Amino acid sequence: MHPRTLLQAIVFLCATAVAAVPQSPAPAPPETQPVAQVSLSQTPLPQDANQYIRQAVQHELAEEDRDQSHWRYHFHRDDERNNYDRDVIETKEGNLARTVLFNGQPLTTEQVQQDEDRMRKLVSDPEERAKRIKREKEDAEKARRLLKAIPDAFIFKYDGEEEGMVRLSFVPAPHYSAPNREMQVFRALSGKLWIDRSSSRLAAIDGALFEDVTFGLGLLGRLNKGGTFKITQRQVAPGHWELVSLELNLSGHAIIFKTVNIKQRQIFRDFQRVSDSLTMAEAFQILQKNPGAVSANNDHGDGRPQTKY
Repeated sequence: MHPRTLLQAIVFLCATAVAAVPQSPAPAPPETQPVAQVSLSQTPLPQDANQYIRQAVQHELAEEDRDQSHWRYHFHRDDERNNYDRDVIETKEGNLARTVLFNGQPLTTEQVQQDEDRMRKLVSDPEERAKRIKREKEDAEKARRLLKAIPDAFIFKYDGEEEGMVRLSFVPAPHYSAPNREMQVFRALSGKLWIDRSSSRLAAIDGALFEDVTFGLGLLGRLNKGGTFKITQRQVAPGHWELVSLELNLSGHAIIFKTVNIKQRQIFRDFQRVSDSLTMAEAFQILQKNPGAVSANNDHGDGRPQTKY
């Protein structure tokens, strides 16, 4: 399962970190350093940066509710074990994806048949589709709770402006009490966040573990200082924003000697709108008759954000 929106990316990040090691008390946040005054153009921003974040989060949630359009796109994922590319179509019954490359190479005849069988099973199995829809709804609700918590979980400071983006730095709020395991990840993160000023959309989050996170005095587990994540979304069509990249790089150990090494990159590109009434069976026909063009030599460089953030 891969995230499709910035909200889902935050859930994916937190869930992955939580799954890697056992639960632990949060370390003390780093001291907040004073930020030099910066000139922010256009309409004056709220003096309180956390209020600006709160407004942006509310707008992000409202836009997620408003925009229920469906899209076809190219998805690439790589990690320390392998990589693959998929042609994905969203439908009112969930997503359907054809695998087009595995480890940079076209699929063998046997792999193509296995992929066809996987898709056919999903198309013909209403129970499996119902389970997937249920999981997606649960993930969506979890994502909303996580995003709503951000203005309370962190202290934000204005940090400048670049290419129409308002840049803010963040550190954990000292007195924030995480209500669940996923949100406890927030208490070990610091970094920067970008907001597109003209649209008030969250454009990127770049965070890192500011110190080692230990569990059971380090015997049960540890996430190493310097672990990072990057999440980027941008406007891919007028008024429509999509997650375009996610990078996760964490290391450490869990349960005495088990190594934790999570290095993963996901890229979403080549978005094309499809009918909002499209069924999964119709998407299957499209993927069979009109497979997305892809090259085994594609390095996916065009999927990366071109901005400095």
